[in-house]
Amino acid sequence: MGHIRIGTLPATKRWKEVVGLITEGAEVSKVAESTIHASELAFNKVHDDFAFREAVWLMTQFGVAGSKDNPAQHLDSLGIAVSGASSVVEVALAVAGELDRRIDASRRRSDFGEMAQRALISSITEHLQEKTPGLIPPTAGEIKARLGKLGKKKEFAQLSRSFFSKLTNQCLEYFLSKNLAAHVGEARRFATTEQLAQFEAALTKHCDEASAIVEDFSADWFSKNRFEGGGEISREKAEGFGWYALEKMRRELAERAKSDA
Repeated sequence: MGHIRIGTLPATKRWKEVVGLITEGAEVSKVAESTIHASELAFNKVHDDFAFREAVWLMTQFGVAGSKDNPAQHLDSLGIAVSGASSVVEVALAVAGELDRRIDASRRRSDFGEMAQRALISSITEHLQEKTPGLIPPTAGEIKARLGKLGKKKEFAQLSRSFFSKLTNQCLEYFLSKNLAAHVGEARRFATTEQLAQFEAALTKHCDEASAIVEDFSADWFSKNRFEGGGEISREKAEGFGWYALEKMRRELAERAKSDA
């Protein structure tokens, strides 16, 4: 109940342009920018998405927690039970569990919200795991130390960049996946599935490069709003931050498409 589908590929002029660009073998930047434009109407319908708002707010709370004497205690108070976590997987499960609880309680689950949930969990997991040599998992002590570092604006900005890069990439893949399969085969845009995989990898890299603009913005935003909030960040501030960051991503993708023209 309350499940909202973002939408199917509509037979509009904009979507025909997307299909045309894929068929013609256009650069990833052009396809990404065209897809963003073609999907604007669908995303406008979920501008008030509950799960997205919760994911962004919880992400800011990881930053707030990092500035506390006991980061884990602050996250525990939000329902993200990490005090007893001995692995990154347990932290990820705690985040996923709390987001699921909130979404289920709201009865407003959506595709876009699920993408935001996955992006947050993946970003936090990667942030806590990075800098670990080889395949050695970080210890409980190292995890707690890394949670504490998220109170630094540079660390929070990196987490934010990862989140919005992953979310944007998922959104583009969501719409493109409905059409890309039709362009795989002999005498088509992608002669093999390997070529399709290369295109998708390029799309992921493109989103990551574009998200650099969000990293710069996030660092200053986090420092300013945490100071003005006396060490805290309100839901209202977090929600405004989330939607503005997505808008910055949209504009950056458009600019990159122009520069590649």
